[in-house]
Amino acid sequence: MTGFRAYTSRLGLGALIATLWLCPAAHLALVVVNFATSVVVLALQALVACLRRVAPPRRTAPVRGPFVSIQVPAHDEPPAVLIETLRHLARLEWPSYEVLVIDNNTSDPERWRPVEGACRELGPRFRFVHIEGIAGAKAGALNWARQFIDPRAEYAFIVDADYQVRPDCLRRAFAHVTDRRTALVQFPQHYRNVTRDNAALALEFRHFFASYMHAANRLGCVPSTGTLTLIDLDALRTVGGFDTSIITEDAELGFRLLRRGYRAIFVDEPVGAGLLPLDLAGLKKQRWRWAFGNAQVLRGAWRELLFGRALTRRQKLGCLSHMTAWFNFNLIPSLSLVFLAIAAATGRLAPSQHAIIFLSAATLASFLALRFVTVAVGLRRDGNGWRAVLAAFVTHLGLGWIFSSSWISCLWDRRSRFVRTNKFIAHVVPGQLRWMMTELATGVLLLAACASMAIADLVAGPLAALAFAAIRFGIVWVLHQARATYEITARQVETRRAAPEEANAA
Repeated sequence: MTGFRAYTSRLGLGALIATLWLCPAAHLALVVVNFATSVVVLALQALVACLRRVAPPRRTAPVRGPFVSIQVPAHDEPPAVLIETLRHLARLEWPSYEVLVIDNNTSDPERWRPVEGACRELGPRFRFVHIEGIAGAKAGALNWARQFIDPRAEYAFIVDADYQVRPDCLRRAFAHVTDRRTALVQFPQHYRNVTRDNAALALEFRHFFASYMHAANRLGCVPSTGTLTLIDLDALRTVGGFDTSIITEDAELGFRLLRRGYRAIFVDEPVGAGLLPLDLAGLKKQRWRWAFGNAQVLRGAWRELLFGRALTRRQKLGCLSHMTAWFNFNLIPSLSLVFLAIAAATGRLAPSQHAIIFLSAATLASFLALRFVTVAVGLRRDGNGWRAVLAAFVTHLGLGWIFSSSWISCLWDRRSRFVRTNKFIAHVVPGQLRWMMTELATGVLLLAACASMAIADLVAGPLAALAFAAIRFGIVWVLHQARATYEITARQVETRRAAPEEANAA
């Protein structure tokens, strides 16, 4: 984040805190609006998660095999990881395709030269392009690379640098392209560095596909999620490519395709596996990007969602549901409980402020109930037991600070820098405690607020503060799983180094 953007973010948060502390009437109004928004959005998410799943349409005639440009955007990736991705792409069971590796802004030649060499070794289907100084991160790189796409290509298939795909992935994708209005086919993201030690972390992410993406199929508003995505190139040209101002350019593209009348389909079949973030720092940055980017999309789409005619009501409700999937509305009530606990401890709590305490507690309680329904419904339909569902839910709660603060920052800061998720084992941040300090600090503050309000003989406030103090300490559980992810991935890397031939054959 630039100095100016960091300054505006601090200024916006300072203005919010000042409002809560100094303006009781504005404080009450803000809490009321926040409570109403939270209940409406979370109830909508729980409702759409309960919709019956529908199977996407399938072709009845054989697939004719259109030419596909498989695009692998990369920035400062571990060469071994990216080369393994390319080797899997070389095994595709598809007659006509190219692989276009788009390396952008990787300044160290030692990172991209081995990949360039691997493309030469893999044959004429593989092409490597490298550029420095391109703006717009992944979106900018994909837009720039359109000039290099083989003119025979009718579709693009986007594959992230760490994803190893199945040989039949394109055949599975085209089985659902029933006509040229089907502009996008999206597969779920899946991970290969997962064991029982970090399964809850993978399930926490899986709930988005199990609940929101199935609902999007039902409501006709499937978004792109960035990788394992088949896109009709004519449709992509029609909407003008990717938006470089949005850090979740995939979700934004899906929304624009819907506005132009195209169809998007979610196929819940794992056709590739990537890597979970290797440490807590990378995990938090990734989730910040998802939440902030979707807030950017909503910021630009709210007029269409409220007043536009391009989308049906069902599509609008579905878009609102999945675009807010990584939001929660708990920052304002949490801060309110802390500030009013201070007022109660100093004897300056006004009778009118009891309503703020009650509404803050109601916001937090309704969040726990409604978000649990959304998480549980999808994961249970996948066949997961209640113990696994609860572990995934606690993981989601442990990341709650990210989900409550990121979207709010978008209210006063329209843009954010795209931060790549680190995939280098050697670059894992050794000291992870500082990445928990915000959550731990707010947990301690909420515990203190609980004690203070209990002494003041309040009821709802202490219970809410105690519950959310416990939730903030859930970041320790997330850290435990992030460490497990690192250890699992390190063992996998060592296995490949010790027996490269056997690993490649597998």
